[in-house]
Amino acid sequence: MAIIRRMVAAALLLLGSAAVLVWGVGEWFSDTTAWSQWLSWIPALILVPAGTLWCIGCLLLKNARRFMSIGVVLLILGPLLFFSRNWKAGVSEDPRTGITITQWTLGTLKVNEDAYADALLEINSDLNLIEGGKRLRWASAIQDWLGPDRRSYSTGIFSILSKLPVTQFRSVVWAQGIHMAILDVQGPGFETEPLHILLVDLPSDPNRSRAEIARSVQTLYEQVELPPIDLIIGDFNMTANSHSLSTLFPEFEMAWPEVGAGWAPTFPREWSVVRIDHVLTGPHVEITRLETIDPGLGRHRLQIMDIAPRQSRGASVAD
Repeated sequence: MAIIRRMVAAALLLLGSAAVLVWGVGEWFSDTTAWSQWLSWIPALILVPAGTLWCIGCLLLKNARRFMSIGVVLLILGPLLFFSRNWKAGVSEDPRTGITITQWTLGTLKVNEDAYADALLEINSDLNLIEGGKRLRWASAIQDWLGPDRRSYSTGIFSILSKLPVTQFRSVVWAQGIHMAILDVQGPGFETEPLHILLVDLPSDPNRSRAEIARSVQTLYEQVELPPIDLIIGDFNMTANSHSLSTLFPEFEMAWPEVGAGWAPTFPREWSVVRIDHVLTGPHVEITRLETIDPGLGRHRLQIMDIAPRQSRGASVAD
C-alpha cells in the first residue's frame, strides 16, 4: 500500500511539474517557433491544477510535505497572473468624445441576422466594423438604422455600417489568408483630415506559424501605398503577449494596456480567456475609452472604443 501511495504521489508531482514547465516554455518562447506557439496559448490558470497536484502529491509523501509551499505558491500565482493581465478596473463613465467605434469579429453568419443586428445597434456606435457577417448588412434593423440616404459597405471580408461619411473603403491585401482593407471616415475631430483605419484579419489555422504570418504581413503591407494610418484594428488570431504580434507594426502602440477597462479577452465569447482581437493606435490619435463587451451572440466578444485626434494633431488641423 505504501508503495502504491508513493507511486501515485510521484505521478502527481511529475504531472504538476510538467504543467508548470509547459506553461513556462510557452511564456518564454511565445510564438517564435511553430511548436512553441501551441504552448503560448496556455493561460496562467494552468498553475491552479498544477499547484493542486503538487499539494496532493506532497500530502501523500511525508518526506515531501515541507515542499507543499511550492504548490500553495502556484495556487496563488496562477489566478494572480491571469487576472492581472486580463482585468483592468475603472470602466469610463465620461461622455463620449470623438468617434465611437464598435469592432466585432463574426465570421460566416448564415442565420438569425436580426438578433445580431439588434445586439450591435444596442451599442449605438457611430461606426461599426464587422469581420464577416455579410448577411448582417441586409437585416431590416440595419437598413432602418442607416436610413434611406446611407448604405453599408463590404469587401467580402469586412463590412462597414456607418452613419458617418465614408470617403474611402477598399481591400488592399488579399493573399495567403491575410486580409487588410483601408477605411477613411470623417466625423467629430476628423472633419478636415479623415480618420485612416487599417482593418486586419489574419489566419486562424493553428497549424500555421504565427511568426511566418507576421513576416508575410510585413512584406505585403510594405507593398501597398496607403495614407498615414491612425488606427489598426481586427482579428489578429495572436494573443496579447504574442512575440509575433509585437513585431507586426512596431511603430504603433497596443491600446488595451494603456486605456482598456474591464475584461480584456475576446475569445471564446462565453468563457473568454485570450485576447485575439486587438486595437493599435498611431501617433496622431488617442483612444479615450476601450471596453470588451459580451453581446450574447457569436464566437467573439466585441470591442467598443472612442477615438479622437491627439492635441498636437488637433492644433495643426485647426491652424
